[in-house]
Amino acid sequence: MNKRKSLPASLQKYLVLLQDHPRWFRNTGEEGEIRIITDPERILTEQDRLRARLQAEGKPPSWIEIGVLAEDEWFYVLRDLVEFPDGKVGGYIRWINRKSQEAGGWNVILMCLREDRVLLIRKFRHERRGWSWEFPRGFGEAGLTPEETALLELREEIGVHEAELTRLASIQEDKGGTVAFLAKIAAAQEIVLDSHEGIQTFEWVSKETLETMIKTGQFSDPFSLWAYLAAKISSLC
Repeated sequence: MNKRKSLPASLQKYLVLLQDHPRWFRNTGEEGEIRIITDPERILTEQDRLRARLQAEGKPPSWIEIGVLAEDEWFYVLRDLVEFPDGKVGGYIRWINRKSQEAGGWNVILMCLREDRVLLIRKFRHERRGWSWEFPRGFGEAGLTPEETALLELREEIGVHEAELTRLASIQEDKGGTVAFLAKIAAAQEIVLDSHEGIQTFEWVSKETLETMIKTGQFSDPFSLWAYLAAKISSLC
C-alpha cells in the first residue's frame, strides 16, 4: 500500500511541492539555520507529540498541521516542521508567491518621478485593513519581462502609457523575482486612477516632503521604502 495515500491531504500536497520545487525546502547546513524537516514519518511523529501538548494546554491541535494550508493562483501558504538552532521542533508558517517563484513572473515597484517630484498613491491594503501611501506596485505575470510588467502596471494603476524606466534594484526569486524601477513620467502624461485597485487619490510631493513622511511614519510601505533607498544610493533622486 502506498504510504502517501494515508497521509493528510495538506501533507500530500506539501510532498508534491517538495518533489517539484526542492529549492523551496533547501537547508544550507550552516550553523544557526532553521532547518526544515522533510521526512514524512518524522513529521507525523512530531505532529502527534505537538498536538498532544497543544490539547493539554487547551489549544487547537490544528495549530500544528504541517503542509499546504491554503493555495490559490497567487500564493501557497505552508506550515513547515522545523528544527530551531537550539534543537526545539515546531511549526513555522510562510507564504510563497506562485507568480514569481513558480511561474517566472516579475513583481515591480515603481518610483515615479516628474521633474523633481515623486508620485504617491493612497491605496487601500486589504491585509492591513487600512490606507497606505506608497509607490505603484504589482505582481508579475509569466512570460513578461520586468520592463513589460512595469509598463503594464503603470497603465493599469495610474493610466500612464509612456515612461523612461531605470532599474534600481532586484531580487531573484526562483524563476522570477522583484524589481524596483525609477519611472520618469513626462508632464503631459495625465494620471488616471483605477478604482478597482482600491486607489483613492494621488499626490506629487517634493523629496523633502517624502522624507518628512518617512520620518513621521506616514510613508511606511516596505516595498516603496526599498525602492526609495535604492534610488538614493544610486544618486537618482
